[in-house]
Amino acid sequence: MAVRWLCSLFGKPFDGGKRMDHGGPQDQQQHPMEQQQPYHPQHPAMMRLYEVQKEVSSLGPQVCTFSGLQNDREYKRMERELTQLLLQVDQVDTEGKLELQGARKRAAQEVEGLLRYLEENASHPSRLAIEELSIAARQLVDERVVAPQRAGGVAEINDELVDALQELVLRLTQIKTEGRVPLRKARYRALTRLCAVQDVLEGRTPQQTLSLPLSGDTHEAVNCINQVMVKVSMARSQLLALLMGLSGRDSCAHLSRILTELQVELDALDVSGNAAIRNYRKQVVEEINGLLKHLDLEGEGDDTRRYI
Repeated sequence: MAVRWLCSLFGKPFDGGKRMDHGGPQDQQQHPMEQQQPYHPQHPAMMRLYEVQKEVSSLGPQVCTFSGLQNDREYKRMERELTQLLLQVDQVDTEGKLELQGARKRAAQEVEGLLRYLEENASHPSRLAIEELSIAARQLVDERVVAPQRAGGVAEINDELVDALQELVLRLTQIKTEGRVPLRKARYRALTRLCAVQDVLEGRTPQQTLSLPLSGDTHEAVNCINQVMVKVSMARSQLLALLMGLSGRDSCAHLSRILTELQVELDALDVSGNAAIRNYRKQVVEEINGLLKHLDLEGEGDDTRRYI
């Protein structure tokens, strides 16, 4: 079922599938029986179907843009609410009238269509392929970067890791989405996170060869910058964990506050008269800015317009 057709159902008055206003010339031509025996919008059956439509109007856009899997909490919530709506439609008393029976049937078809669309996208082979590659990337980053740093060790950042991540990116780009918004959204979110991880790792690799941090004997500000450098390294690991879904405690907002506080701390240092230390501070500030730019990915992923 096409996304545009589904979305066109939402936000319009409802009479069980063919609008509830009963007044337009087009409706009169297509439904002569409704012209002969129109049911007033205040009829109990019509009022109940209209209430169902309002709930469908709320759930419909959520279904059309849901990019998760069947075991996700949001999927289960929408599936449960749609199933409840379907039961409510079945309980509408049509009084044995054909017109009301037809309206109830069309209402049920709309809800069933949403349920079907929700299930098709969450279990689509392309969606499962996206998840499989995302899991592979998550395991790779966890084993080579996040887990070692959490254990107090050193991350294994090398060309082999970068190449392996690039291979996963290429495989993600080759997954067909058939123009479906949920599948395009899932692929986009996976790609943006993986590309962000690449950016963070590749930006860090050359810094390992620099003769930094400077000695604390050079200037009193150097000790402060060195301490910030350690915190930035920890923040980098937290960011990678966030991007790959490996962190259950941290949040983008929390990490953003930490990095911003580090920037403030660096700005307050007096490094006047020493070009080398100013350059050292500048490099650390630039690295913080590089980490901060990746913390808005959640908001980008929820902007559905980019997938249509």
